[in-house]
Amino acid sequence: MALSIVKGLLEQYVQSLFNEGIINEQFSHIQHLKMVGRTEHFVQLINTYCLDVESILAQLASSIDLPEVDFSKLAALAAEVTERSSRIGAEHVRLACVDLMQACEQMQKQKFLLALDWTKTEFTQTQNKLQVLVQ
Repeated sequence: MALSIVKGLLEQYVQSLFNEGIINEQFSHIQHLKMVGRTEHFVQLINTYCLDVESILAQLASSIDLPEVDFSKLAALAAEVTERSSRIGAEHVRLACVDLMQACEQMQKQKFLLALDWTKTEFTQTQNKLQVLVQ
């Protein structure tokens, strides 16, 4: 009985993430792993995503502070965050990366810093919500 209640609550939680736009349909494919008994793989995908994106965001932050900013390198790193977020279904993070990419194209350091701050915020919120599912 308690297990069915917990499953129901988790389903409602995931649905709320969809409704808020935090995750998209791609996440359903990832979540399916958990439902078919591949929970360890599901957890590994989420944890790997979080660690990788956290590392890339740190690289972006340190690279923008260099005297000579290499916007092509920043664009490549931002594209990596976009790709990883797309694969896992982290929609808010993927959308935040659009501004990062635009700032790189325009070579605007101040705009990039604002976009990076927003991307970090969206990532932290998404990470916290995904960690609930991992636990």
